[in-house]
Formats: sequence, C-alpha cells, structure tokens
Amino acid sequence: MPMSVALIALPLATAALTLALSRRAGPTTVLAVLGSLASLVVSLVALAGATAGPAGAPFAEGRATGVDLTLGGLALPLGVALSSTSAFLVLVVSLVVASVQAYSAWYLADDDRRGVFHASIALFAAAMLLVVLSADLVLTVVGWEVMGWCSYLLIGHWSRRERPRRAAHTAFVVTRVADIGLLLGTAVLVAGAGSTGRAEVIGHWTADGVDPTLRSTALVLIVIGVLGKSAQLPFHDWLLEAMEGPTPASALIHAATMVAAGTVVLTQLLPVLVRADAARTLLGLSVAVTMLAAALLALVEPDLKRLLAWSTISQIGVMLAPLAAAGQASAAGSALGHLYGHAIFKALLFLTIGWLAVTRGSTRGTDLVGSARVHPVAFFAWVAGLLSLAGVPLVLGGLTKEHVIAAVGEGGDGRGGVTGLVLISLLTTVVVTAAYATRALLVATTGHGGLRTRAVMPTAVATILVVLGAASILGGLALGRRLPEAGSVPLALFVLVLVLVVVGIAIGVGLDRTGVQARLVTGRVGALVGQGLRVGELHRLVVVRPVLALARGVAFLDREVIDTYVRTAAWGVLGLGSAGTHAHARSRPATGLALVGVGVLLLVGVTALTLWGAS
Repeated sequence: MPMSVALIALPLATAALTLALSRRAGPTTVLAVLGSLASLVVSLVALAGATAGPAGAPFAEGRATGVDLTLGGLALPLGVALSSTSAFLVLVVSLVVASVQAYSAWYLADDDRRGVFHASIALFAAAMLLVVLSADLVLTVVGWEVMGWCSYLLIGHWSRRERPRRAAHTAFVVTRVADIGLLLGTAVLVAGAGSTGRAEVIGHWTADGVDPTLRSTALVLIVIGVLGKSAQLPFHDWLLEAMEGPTPASALIHAATMVAAGTVVLTQLLPVLVRADAARTLLGLSVAVTMLAAALLALVEPDLKRLLAWSTISQIGVMLAPLAAAGQASAAGSALGHLYGHAIFKALLFLTIGWLAVTRGSTRGTDLVGSARVHPVAFFAWVAGLLSLAGVPLVLGGLTKEHVIAAVGEGGDGRGGVTGLVLISLLTTVVVTAAYATRALLVATTGHGGLRTRAVMPTAVATILVVLGAASILGGLALGRRLPEAGSVPLALFVLVLVLVVVGIAIGVGLDRTGVQARLVTGRVGALVGQGLRVGELHRLVVVRPVLALARGVAFLDREVIDTYVRTAAWGVLGLGSAGTHAHARSRPATGLALVGVGVLLLVGVTALTLWGAS
C-alpha cells in the first residue's frame, strides 16, 4: 500500500472501529487515542522519506498514483501524491488530531456519546488528509464535503440542547450554500480539461489559447466556496455559532482542518489562480476587509472563546492574503507556513481555554479573570499561545506572519490597488491583533476573580499543553525546510513588524488601564458583538423567512390547486360508483336482465354497423 493511501486509511479505519465500539466508552477512547498516535508516527515516517515536489508544484501531483478510470469520456485518475510539503501538512494535522483526541478523553469523560465524538474526529482527520494528499479534484471534493458533514456532527454533538442544534444547522447551511460555488467551479475546470487529475487540469488551464473569462469564472466560483469554508465575510457567522460545540471540536475545526482547507485547495490550484485576476481581486477584497474587521471585533468581544473565533476568522484572512497577491513563488510557502503556525498556537489556545472554562464554569471574560494563574502549565500555555498569536518576532506566529507580509509586499505584479489594500489591512491587523491578544492575556493572568490557590490538571492535559506551547514558541525552527520557498524577511520588515507589535501591546495595555476596554466590552458595542452583530437575525430575515414563505406557497399551490383536480376526478368516480351501487341495490332481477339485454343489443348493433361499413 502506498504511504499516501496508508495515511488516509489509518484514521478512516480508526473512525470505523471507534464507531463500531461507540457504546463502550473505555475501549473506544483507548482505540481513538492509539489510532491518532499511530497516525502521528506514520506521518513522521512519511515526512522522513518524502521528497520535494518540482518547482511550481509543491504537492507533486505529477507523481500521483491512482486507478485511472474512464467514465463517459472523462478521465478519472483518482490519484493521491506525497511530497515533502504535503507530508509536513499531514504531520501538523496528525499532531493536532492526536492532541484533541487525548484531550477529549478527559473533557468528555462523563459524556455518554463520547465514542461517536471520537469517531467523528477520526473521520474529520481522514477527510482533511484526503484534501491534502489528493491529486484529483473529485477526491478533493469528497474530502471537502465529508469535512462539512463532520463539522455538523461535531458542532451539534450536544444535540439535546437547542443552541448546539441551531449552531450545527447554521454551519451546515452556510457552508453548503458557499460550496455550490466550489462544485460549479470544479465542474468547469474538469470539463475543460477532460480529466479530474489536478496535473491535467493545471496543464490545460495554464496553456495558451484557453478562454480567460471562463477560467476566471471557474476560479471565482471556487474562491466563493473557499470563503464559505474559511468563514470569511460574508460567510463568517457560522464559525461564531460553532462555539456552542465542545471545545475540542472548536480546536480541531479552527486549527488544522476545515477553515484551513481552503488555503490548501487554492495553493494546489495556484498556477491557475495566478492567471485569474477576477478571482484574486475577489479574494483580496474579502480577506482585506475580513482580517481587520474580525480583529477589531475580537478587541471588544465579551466571551474569550468567541474572541478566539474572531481571531481565527482574522488569521485565516492573513493566511489567504499572499494567495490574493500571488505575484511570485513565495506565495504558496508563506500561506502554508502560516497555516502551520496557526494550527499549533490556535489549538493550544482553544485547549487551554477549555480547561480554564472547566475551572470557572464559563468562557466569559468577566468569569475568567485571573484564571490562568491557578496552574503554572495553564499560565505557560496561555502566554505562549498569545505571544504567537500576537506575532511577536522570533516565535512561531511572528515568523510565519513576517513571511506573509513579505510575500504580499512583493506580490504586486501590476495589481497595485488590491495588493496595496491587502498590505495596508495586513499591517493594521498586526497592530490590532497584538492589542486583543494583550487584552486576553491581561484578563486571564491578572485580577482575583474567584482565584483559587491551585487547580488540578490531569497529566495528559498538561503534557498536551506543554508540547503545543513549546511548539508555539520554538516551532519556527522547522519553518521552510519542508514547505515551498517562503521567501526572505528583510531586516527593515523585521523591525517594522516589531514596532507594530509593540504599538499593539501598548494599545492593549492602555485600553485596559484607562478602563476604556471594560466600557467597550460591557457597553452596547460589546453586547452587539457578543450577539454576533445579529447576523443570525439577518440570515433569518433575508434567507430563512423567504425560503419558508416560498415553501409554504409551493405547499399551498400543490395542496389547494394541483390536488384539487385530482380530488375532483376522485370525487366524480366515487360519485358514479356510489350512484351505481345505489341503483344496483334498489333494482329487481327483471330490471337487471333488461339492462343487460339492452347492452347486448347495442353491442351487436355497433358490431354489425362496423362490419357493414368495412364491406
């Protein structure tokens, strides 16, 4: 079995076996954790033996192995490929999944549906790995769709409560609407190339003579699908609603799977995206607005878990920014580099706040005052994750963010308007991110809100937080060795980022010390942000109510108009039948014989006339 297939098959088998044993909590947990650790070990072996893809093709789709089917004249190679880039991303996903599975064993220890949760995580991991390793657009779509289904299951895990059910439905509907674009765009690319293989698709749509309008249309549709899965404006609301799910599910969705999948897909199609200016313009406008707006909203969000959700929305925009510029080779490396960094520090932050919330029974900032001081590991993890999120130079998040800024700054290629907007938004976002990270740090590490001398932290949870915390600080040492070229960071840019981060930290401290932060969070602005800007109400007004009204109109038309003809015919038949039955019941034998005789005579007469006319 090829290593690429084994990497997908292992979590898939773990999901199947875990689901089969889901009613037995103990064996299910052991199987899920061991399966995720096995995937992590296999990913390390795969990374050690993987070779780099050719220049311009970091995912090595040209070396794919598959089954080479043909259906209706359409080639279906259904191939998967392993390169150093894809192997590194597999390792990142496997590390986060193993951490989440082990953490879930503690977090959901008393949950009677824990086995189903473990199985959903394993299936989620298999779907993400399929997207990463796929060299075929059909397989990419399969992994993409399975992730959407798994997100519905994980967000709605506590389905006995109304709010998680509603959050799951919101996530499913919003992402499914956006997915229409990805499916249509993929269909256009596949139809034009006559093959679902990504190498063939890229070769066809980058050749001279193809219709540039059709190419741009296809990529615009795919970008819409990516914006939906990545929770970029105007599809952001589902990710905030997803906070109703268990914290391990939030860590998985926000860190290394669903929201990051769009970055992988666009990076895989980067040679085509570079030639689709309309698609890059749409992507650039969306991420420029999203990354800054979400960062500003995180600054006044009352709930720290939702603050991390706003942060994810913003950081995915940062991740997609070099692809929107896409003017040179370092776009892929910088985007994937920030995917790696974000996966590590965001998983750390979500798992940390999950533990803090258990100690306080809430994720609201007012309830988590001083909470990180109850355990040294929690304090270390929270500080390490926020340092990386803030983009402090030399730590993992700082290095990846610097490469993104450098790539965007070099990526004008004649598109100065959009690229310039993205760059300005990116630099401003660096300041605001440092400000809200400082706010989150001060809330959980200062004050005495319900402070206890020491809280108990299971050894497994402490180990997970220490590993991810160390990776958030030192993980930049691995940056660039297995990913495509991410470019270089000039000294002037390094100094600029350092200054911006320091300014952001100063703003965060100033807002806290002057009391402005508290007034914003507890006032009308904070209340509005805490309600998700009431986007859910807008969805219900603009989408849900019209759809329900249309459904009621169609039902009325079907019931009162179309069915009326059917019921009328039925009534007529029933009426004639009833009259015949009544007449038969009241008639005497002689009358019946007379009627039969008349019928026979009429039949004989008609037959005679027919024969006479024929002669």
